[in-house]
Amino acid sequence: MASCIHSVSRLSVVLLLICSVPAQAGLFDDPSNLEVLPKDISSGELRDTMRGFSQGTGSRCSACHVGEVEADLSTYDFTLDDKEKKLKAREMIKLVGSINKQIAAAFPHTSEPPVQVTCATCHRGQAKPEMIEDILKQSVAEDGLEMGIEKYRQLRERYHGGYTFDFSERVLMRVAEDFGVRGDYDGALGFIDLNLEFFPQSSQTYVLRAQVLTETNDIDGARENYRKALEFEPDSAWIKQQLTALD
Repeated sequence: MASCIHSVSRLSVVLLLICSVPAQAGLFDDPSNLEVLPKDISSGELRDTMRGFSQGTGSRCSACHVGEVEADLSTYDFTLDDKEKKLKAREMIKLVGSINKQIAAAFPHTSEPPVQVTCATCHRGQAKPEMIEDILKQSVAEDGLEMGIEKYRQLRERYHGGYTFDFSERVLMRVAEDFGVRGDYDGALGFIDLNLEFFPQSSQTYVLRAQVLTETNDIDGARENYRKALEFEPDSAWIKQQLTALD
């Protein structure tokens, strides 16, 4: 286990340049109450590990440790186990170490250095590791379609350009497909139209729109969207076949 944790720490150095844990003199010297991290971990390695946790989960030190958010870290009591997140973090460290150990054993002839799991692999800079698709579907279920669409705009405004969420063309199509499969055609069309707002030349989004409209018996609308798709994929025999089938 110790070797796995050391691997996590070394890997985390690559991810740490913009995180929030400062290099205060003596802060990481002679740590106590180490339940999972190696007892002989160096102060530099401990600092880098904490930075990796911070950046990977988008969390401040106060999320796990007892201290005020804006207070100097020298005022923190890092020995206390009062916060549930600290206890959860220990279990997650064990899990990461176990996964990397199992991968190394299962694939001994992998790349060098080997690709390893870190906090950021799942969390991608957010405390709760959620996919944007799940957030949007939950938002619609709780607050309705309009609020689900607004939720996407808010997330895109805040996170676009980073690595926390995927804002590529295919994401909203997957959300729309899920609504369509469940027979919620208004939900499907809502996210399709949102996708076209950001990807107006997406032929596959027009195809999906045509398919949904076909399900609602709007044949004229389906034809219009297949024709629109052909503007961007004029050589697509499949799209032409769908138009012929409608006729």
